[in-house]
Amino acid sequence: MSLAKKARIKMGYSLDQAAQKIGISAGYLSQIENGQRHISADRAEQIAHIYNSECEEIFVATRFARREK
Repeated sequence: MSLAKKARIKMGYSLDQAAQKIGISAGYLSQIENGQRHISADRAEQIAHIYNSECEEIFVATRFARREK
């Protein structure tokens, strides 16, 4: 499970709820969480803000975690 998805679940948001707060579709958010979409730094910051996290905690660290596998 991605760090972004864990952050969303920790906040108690369903995929639909989080997507609505961010202003994107649930499908698009799912693709972001699963690493299937690249996003801008602004969008990453927006998502991190909604999840009450630092951008680096849920996005940059995900990249490093994947490389370690």
